[in-house]
Amino acid sequence: MHGGERLRMALVEDRPAWLERLCADAAVDQVAHLGCADSPYTAELLASGRLLHTRLVRAARVTGFDVDADALELLRRALPGERFVLGDVTAGVPSEEHGRYDLVIAGEVLEHVPDADSFLRGCRALLAPGGRLCVTVPNACSPKIGLRSLLGRESVHPDHRVYYGPRTLARTLEGAGYEPPELLSTFAPVVGRAGRMIVNPLLRAAHRLSQGPVGDGLIAVARARSNAAAIAS
Repeated sequence: MHGGERLRMALVEDRPAWLERLCADAAVDQVAHLGCADSPYTAELLASGRLLHTRLVRAARVTGFDVDADALELLRRALPGERFVLGDVTAGVPSEEHGRYDLVIAGEVLEHVPDADSFLRGCRALLAPGGRLCVTVPNACSPKIGLRSLLGRESVHPDHRVYYGPRTLARTLEGAGYEPPELLSTFAPVVGRAGRMIVNPLLRAAHRLSQGPVGDGLIAVARARSNAAAIAS
């Protein structure tokens, strides 16, 4: 993906539903969901029925990974019989998890990690041959960031370390040993009449004009390159 190349990207209106369909693909047997607890909001999201992991486990055999032991315990109690792993793939992947998964989902995680390359190599270790990694991140090119900048404001999660645009996300994945990814843009999870009547229709209209990264978030799906190519990178 070259810097001067015009971006054309599909627009996903419902990110959780799209991820659920990805898990339900007939070619997918086992899924690893990294950051499954969405800490520190686990209890709140469970109570409201908005925790992504509870949707994914309905679609496939999903193992949840997280670094927060207390949050994982909440999930174990809420979802008895489901499989969870406490650990940070940046620091290494347990041998029993190597090459186990047809799909690895890292939803809204990459922008939090201090070492993206090590994290993405850990994701690669989880993948079975031919498996895919799906990463979702906030979009540095979203209109709301531009509007806030014009007003001299920045509103950002206190644990976010970096912004990703489509090209920087693609380069980060390729640098960590992945093939060039499929990229999509996503709507924000808006609540209320204003979002339904104003924000989403404007984003939809803008996307029809540009087919570019107008959404609030990005989705990237990529396969790992062969071992030889990955080592060479």
